[in-house]
Amino acid sequence: MSTSVHPAPAVEETQEELEAIALFVPYNDSHALNHATQLRAQGFSADSVHKILTQAKNRTKALEKFGQQAHQMLLTEAGYEQSTRQAVAMVHAQRFAQAQIDSVADLGCGIGADSLSFAQAGLAVTAVEIDQRTASYAQYNLMDFPSAQVFCADIEQLDLAAIHQTFGRQIDGLWLDPARRTVQHGKTQSRTFDAEDFSPPLSFIRKLAQTGIAMGVKMGPAIPHDQIPEECEAQWISHQGSVVEVVLWFNALARPHVKRSALVLDSAPFEPSVITEVSSPYHESHSQQQASEPLYEVKEYIYEPDGALIRAHLLGEIIRTTDAELIDEHIAYLTSSSPLQVLGLKGYRVEQVLPINDKHLKRWVRKNNITTLTIKKRGVDISPEQLRIKLLGHHKNTKKSVTGRSGTLILTRIGEGKTSRRLALAVSPL
Repeated sequence: MSTSVHPAPAVEETQEELEAIALFVPYNDSHALNHATQLRAQGFSADSVHKILTQAKNRTKALEKFGQQAHQMLLTEAGYEQSTRQAVAMVHAQRFAQAQIDSVADLGCGIGADSLSFAQAGLAVTAVEIDQRTASYAQYNLMDFPSAQVFCADIEQLDLAAIHQTFGRQIDGLWLDPARRTVQHGKTQSRTFDAEDFSPPLSFIRKLAQTGIAMGVKMGPAIPHDQIPEECEAQWISHQGSVVEVVLWFNALARPHVKRSALVLDSAPFEPSVITEVSSPYHESHSQQQASEPLYEVKEYIYEPDGALIRAHLLGEIIRTTDAELIDEHIAYLTSSSPLQVLGLKGYRVEQVLPINDKHLKRWVRKNNITTLTIKKRGVDISPEQLRIKLLGHHKNTKKSVTGRSGTLILTRIGEGKTSRRLALAVSPL
């Protein structure tokens, strides 16, 4: 072993400080001075006050990612920002459990968000973090799980051949969440997009994978396809309408005959409820071949694919298995002449096709008594917020704002150059 490995230190916060944090969650910045005065009156030092209120603020933010679990956690600002959402971390744990992996080393565990889900799924967890303060927080967050242990070490210096002996237990699988941002004094400074600039870099990850150990690696969803290794399954995951990550699954965690997949999770914030998963057995080079040429027109129905399907370049798989067609090769809208029963596509019935022209759109708004307007766009340089103000201006200070209807416009473009057409589609959600 070429690096020092030692158990994570205990947290610096005292029991009194830990108990005080809960009194200020949810945290409100506008009350910070009153909170500080209250704590100083109770005998807390200025340093203690800072620690207590910082944790209360971090926990309040973390409620969105971790739910009620956040009330028992200690967090750094960078650790919270870079951690995995609870519902998504549960998906990671399920993949390990389904592969019958009993123990996992979370290399670069941060505050321990994924480690928590692994432990809750019944896996023995060895969490490793280079920063001592962050490691102490991970240990605190995992203290209810006797099968979880936290160490301080530089994971890039770990000798995988001796890892079992070093940590005193068998390790069946690895989980890595490479740092994609620089951090200074616990705060995020900047983001990097080249996988070789991650910590650890992609080359280090591939060397680990070559040992044959089961391994999952969380990456940013915008990673270029040409940086994704051929020997893994790449799974883009979307949660509550946002594409949050792509996971590279290696060896026993990679599914046979799946090279790219998109997993769409529904709006449940803390449960991994799956809406749909679309997959392909092909590499990126094969996916460039679409099932059909773009239609360059809009039929009775138009569909907005989830971002995970777009990032994974899987629209071709939907086109091959339905009567859907792309409206344009550069625009990620699908259209069909009949309703599609494909989850992961947000569908609309096209009621009217209008030119993108203020005069025509205002006439449509007046005729249909539209007072609430949703505007979506792809392929056109238009501000939905500014257009909404223009179109709804005549409803200001009138009773129609109470009695009117809601409407939806999709602004898009078909074709390029002199033959291109800009369209405003008046639609109703399916």
